[in-house]
Amino acid sequence: MDDQRPRARATKRGEAGDGDVTTIVAPATPAGSGAVSILRLSGPETFPIASRMTGVNPSHVPSRALTRCTVRDGRGEEIDSGLVVFFPAPRSFTGEDVAEIHLHGNPVLVERTAAAACALGAVPADPGEFSRRAFLNGKMDLTQAEALADLITAKTDGAARAALRQLRGGIREAISPLRGQIVSLLTLLEASIDFSDDDIPLVSNEQVIERVSELRKKTGRCLESYARGHRYRDGATVAIAGVANVGKSRLLNRLLGEERAIVTEIPGTTRDYLSGEISLSGVPLRLVDTAGLREAEDPVEREGVRRSREIIAGADLTLFVLDGSRPVHEGDLEAYREVADRPHLVLLNKQDLPAVEEGALFRGSGRKATVSVSAKTGEGIGTLLRAITRDLGPEEDAIMSQAPLTRLRHLEAVRKADVALERAQEAAGRALSLEFLAADIREAAQALAELTGEIAPEEVLSAIFRSFCIGK
Repeated sequence: MDDQRPRARATKRGEAGDGDVTTIVAPATPAGSGAVSILRLSGPETFPIASRMTGVNPSHVPSRALTRCTVRDGRGEEIDSGLVVFFPAPRSFTGEDVAEIHLHGNPVLVERTAAAACALGAVPADPGEFSRRAFLNGKMDLTQAEALADLITAKTDGAARAALRQLRGGIREAISPLRGQIVSLLTLLEASIDFSDDDIPLVSNEQVIERVSELRKKTGRCLESYARGHRYRDGATVAIAGVANVGKSRLLNRLLGEERAIVTEIPGTTRDYLSGEISLSGVPLRLVDTAGLREAEDPVEREGVRRSREIIAGADLTLFVLDGSRPVHEGDLEAYREVADRPHLVLLNKQDLPAVEEGALFRGSGRKATVSVSAKTGEGIGTLLRAITRDLGPEEDAIMSQAPLTRLRHLEAVRKADVALERAQEAAGRALSLEFLAADIREAAQALAELTGEIAPEEVLSAIFRSFCIGK
């Protein structure tokens, strides 16, 4: 059915535009059969609707306590025997009156109960609408809302722990004091402008330069935290590259612990990339076995090499594999030029055979280390994994104590603030009017307010919350 209800619009957290007076309903548990399914309602008519469906008066039972009930539709027809719990505003997830009806885990029962709630005045919730209302009602900031979505979709224990740290307000704890210092400087500049006719200025250009320099050190640390922090959420791509027949596919199989790639002695067996995922120190890693880097005449193999180059260009780390049992040839050197300036490890494979190549010719600017391995026997694989962890694995102590930036939106907001601070620093150095400095400092403060959601354009909110599941 068409949903004609008014929609919440907000430019600042807690302002809901024309207001949203609807009561929403959605399953809070995944679709499918199970032991229990939960239907959640939120909004001004939540308690009357839930009370009519369950026969339980919320004023007669303890809040936040499950109460046995018989669930019925608006006509009084029994749907299921279940439980109901009431969460009065404002002490609820959304800040509104919330009720949850616990049913047996049958999709038919959930659908009938949701339809009954809609017949009594509720409307189906949009994806992320419960969390959006929690944000608009000041129950969480925008980074916490994002962390909630990340916690639900986390692929590893480390990713879940990092999301939990952010959900507890970790990014806000880092950003709010920084923004407070920027606002303090802005206040001083504006006061200096207002009292510019006085003989003694409230702040000098030298003082502005010094304070902005300290602020930029802090924004710089935040920006640096993204390089490692986002990997818990997004994972990292590790490309396996080299010429044909050096053992790339066997190495992929060894790292994945399964026979994903076909292994033969025929060069060029891998004509397109193959991939698989593992978790390393809590970071999801996508391992990609690329086609051998060489000039190929076969059009299919040539396309595979082209794709390999694209993957290497975008990889967080490349494992450049050499056949350590034979001398280097020109093909190895040509292939290495593709990765020399990118972050990479040089792997001397086939250490189960007499060693010939020591990798002395492969010391490009992007090389992190040289590791000897045998993809066939597993020798050196532990050393290789530790080397990958050193380069890609975020330090868990830092992650859990500081909650670094994890999304591109976070990075862009802090970068915008840093650029504005840089302009203010340059303006102070050139002794420009204080109005120019104040405008730049104000822009920096606004960028950080957008990060936490104190200022939240509608398009930003829509982009964030539509990625949530329905019922959250």
